[in-house]
Amino acid sequence: MRYFIKIDLSGIQSFIFDVPSKGAAKQLKARSVYVQAITEIAQKFFEEKLGSLEVVYNGGGNLFFYADTSEEVLKEAIQKFQEDFQQENIFPIIAYLASEGNFTTDMQHIAKEANKAKLQKPLAIQAYVYRPFKEDIWKDFTEELIKSRGFVIRQATQKDSPSPFSKAGFYFQTSSDASQFEEKILNKLPVKKQGITDFDEIVQQSTGDQKLAALKIDVDNLGLLFRNKKREKYEQNSQYLSQFFEEEMYQILKLYIEEASIYPVFAGGDDCFLIGAWDKVLEVACAIQKEFHEFQTEKKLNLSISAGVVIVPANFPMVRLAEEAEHALELAKNHGKNKITLFGEVLTWQDYQKAKEIAKELKKLIEEHNASRAVLHRIKSSEIGFTRLQEQAQTGKLNFPKVHRLKYYLRNFGDNQVRECMEKLFKEYEDALLQTFMKKEKALNPMVFPVAARWAELFTKSTKEQEESINS
Repeated sequence: MRYFIKIDLSGIQSFIFDVPSKGAAKQLKARSVYVQAITEIAQKFFEEKLGSLEVVYNGGGNLFFYADTSEEVLKEAIQKFQEDFQQENIFPIIAYLASEGNFTTDMQHIAKEANKAKLQKPLAIQAYVYRPFKEDIWKDFTEELIKSRGFVIRQATQKDSPSPFSKAGFYFQTSSDASQFEEKILNKLPVKKQGITDFDEIVQQSTGDQKLAALKIDVDNLGLLFRNKKREKYEQNSQYLSQFFEEEMYQILKLYIEEASIYPVFAGGDDCFLIGAWDKVLEVACAIQKEFHEFQTEKKLNLSISAGVVIVPANFPMVRLAEEAEHALELAKNHGKNKITLFGEVLTWQDYQKAKEIAKELKKLIEEHNASRAVLHRIKSSEIGFTRLQEQAQTGKLNFPKVHRLKYYLRNFGDNQVRECMEKLFKEYEDALLQTFMKKEKALNPMVFPVAARWAELFTKSTKEQEESINS
């Protein structure tokens, strides 16, 4: 009988980020590569148990393949493979079905079977003592990883030291002879003479306030790209996404990695997660969106990406950082997708670019024209009045006296140079109100201005203010 099998890893994010903040950079990459190692080992394992496999896709924590075998042999192999993960918080969910000979139909049905399998995770039936691997094992692997050019999957032996990379009788081992990592993001990290650059060093590359930012990006409506596609088209589209997130992403990030300002935790499949100096991360978010738009247009994929950004101190707990970045990403997707969340506000990519431009203008105003940073607070608080005006405009009403009071609140501040800038800023406020009143579809989001002000605050925070903040 010919079977179609899907392996999907659950618990990936909690597994990768379940590390202490101190020294996290020396573990995160090893854990993210481990996710890839599981499906690579799985492919070898099932080849041994079932014979030759017809692999459709292997990457991003997913493996799809066809195999000619009996259901009894297949069930036994699945059980044997899953046994090695009973003690871990990452687990391979495995679903299968008898192929109908139609790839499109098989893909539709395997998705339903996979959802069932997630609800039927097998319980451990044998007693065991949970002994998590020590941090040093992950750190040692990361050190090996950055020096290697690829990996091999070999049979495990009794001489092998205990390792998370030894599973189901196989061993995932880095290699200087293989080439899977060449010109790809998979094993690339910021490195200095003393070794892998940790986050307390990366944060020092920030401009102004020394903070870290985490950026999570995910492709929108991915199901539509693969739905009802023939196998050739499915494999081609999968290859395109892998090309972008592994190869193109490396080209975008290469200089940032070399200057030790960005740490790519993972990038592959259809998403990525980056941690770095806050201003470099906000900068690179624009570059990734621009490159992805051009890439998907060239490949005729009709796709967009959404993103979530959070900005935190260098010692922020890794698990919480991942959760908050995921939440920020979900906000962007829940507000129509093809958007980015920053400071808890959801913006289109165009509005995000606009906020970036305004932030740089405000930075220049403060640093070159000696404007008080209090002007940033005034812009942030003006949003409250502006939002109320916009809400009224959405109902077809516009309170012009309140519009003018808002105008004077903004411009009646500082010297002529500052007032001129505020006048220009209010003109954009005014235009946005009018566009909303006239129900223009592409009205400027009012949150652009307070977001820009917070952006500029980070740009212009002095070392003295940072020290006072730490000591308070």
